[in-house]
Amino acid sequence: MKRLIFFFEDEQVDDFYPLSLSHTPAELLCGILSLGDKWTARIEHDEFRLLSRKYLASALGESLHRQVNDTNATGFDEAVFINPRFFPDEKLIDDILESGNNCAVMVSGTLALLRLGIQDDTYRALERGLLECRRDSLYGAILAAAATVETIESNLKSVRYLWDIVHHNGEEIVRDFELLIPELNLSDIFSDSEVDDDCLIYNVDDVYMGKGCRIDGQVVIDARGGPVYFGEKVIVAPHTRIEGPCYVGDNCQLVGGKIRAGCSFGPFCRVGGEVEESIFHGYSNKYHDGFIGHAYVGEWVNFGAMTTNSDLKNNYGEIKVELPSGLISTGLNKVGSFVGDHAKTGIGTLLTTGMVIGHSVNIFGGGLAGGRYIPSFQWGGKDGFVEYDVNKAIATAKIVMSRRGREMTNADAELIRYISQATAVHRTGWKARE
Repeated sequence: MKRLIFFFEDEQVDDFYPLSLSHTPAELLCGILSLGDKWTARIEHDEFRLLSRKYLASALGESLHRQVNDTNATGFDEAVFINPRFFPDEKLIDDILESGNNCAVMVSGTLALLRLGIQDDTYRALERGLLECRRDSLYGAILAAAATVETIESNLKSVRYLWDIVHHNGEEIVRDFELLIPELNLSDIFSDSEVDDDCLIYNVDDVYMGKGCRIDGQVVIDARGGPVYFGEKVIVAPHTRIEGPCYVGDNCQLVGGKIRAGCSFGPFCRVGGEVEESIFHGYSNKYHDGFIGHAYVGEWVNFGAMTTNSDLKNNYGEIKVELPSGLISTGLNKVGSFVGDHAKTGIGTLLTTGMVIGHSVNIFGGGLAGGRYIPSFQWGGKDGFVEYDVNKAIATAKIVMSRRGREMTNADAELIRYISQATAVHRTGWKARE
């Protein structure tokens, strides 16, 4: 039985703004694994692919080395279409896959999963429908196919906004660690890494280190509150305290400070100062002092020294977040910042509670910056903003990526150009409100 997995986007994909501008939900980090990897780790499969908005396809295909929007399933026996906004449930997966029947899993009217045999007429019709779709109607074609098969109602847990992902991050680190334990060698975590004798580890049984890590002296790893997972080639400098649950991805460097519980750092991040219950998607820098809490930070972001965000209102009240679609009540009183890819802050930048910073925003001049929402491609600070020229943004991004050994491709550059054009309406409306 050869199984092909597709991850699709539903009509709520834009609610993951600003990460949604350049990523699919399946890529978003939550815990140790991405939302998509949580499913692929639990379902035996031969290949997985992405079904995304068409403007993302070329750049994602090159950066992820995955097929995007390719529905040719020759050689496969069945396809499983998964909405990664929903967290997997092992029993539900087993029941569906063992039955071998075409079926759809619905959660309050939203499609979570669709299983189809490749040779069935339903799959062939869906494949034709996907090929004919406009950029925004892929979900509609998949939903139409789901309406023709047996339906199972479920109460799978889901996320809709970035703050939902952050809110669940600590518990998902624990859940992912438990899932990965059978594949990990926890008996001797020091065999392939260099751990200084003066490193203090609490509850070593819940600490894992990949190959090639270097943990210096005067580092404290406290796994009493949850597991701590290091990927490969992680470096932790002296005077760093790490509290679990925590995930530190491949080639990260923690350069001193306090890493509070509930943090996840994707690959190639450089992190110092104080970080609490936050997610760094990957390739981003917070090298200096300053506080980031309850935040989701995209790729290729750089925080200048002493950049700090608020994650709690003075009256301890509920926090509302402004997205391009409007003002959203989070139902939470701890919400930090949400920062798009390639954004930059200068020294002394202060970010208000629940602040949203778009793609390729450059903030400088210190002090409070721009209210609670800054659209993509803005350049400025407390004294005002102007539009950030897309050619200059691409030139800077090319330099930043080269510093991590990544060459900017034509598809990368064209994606940035597209995002600049697509978000122009956000900047025009924002200027009118100022």
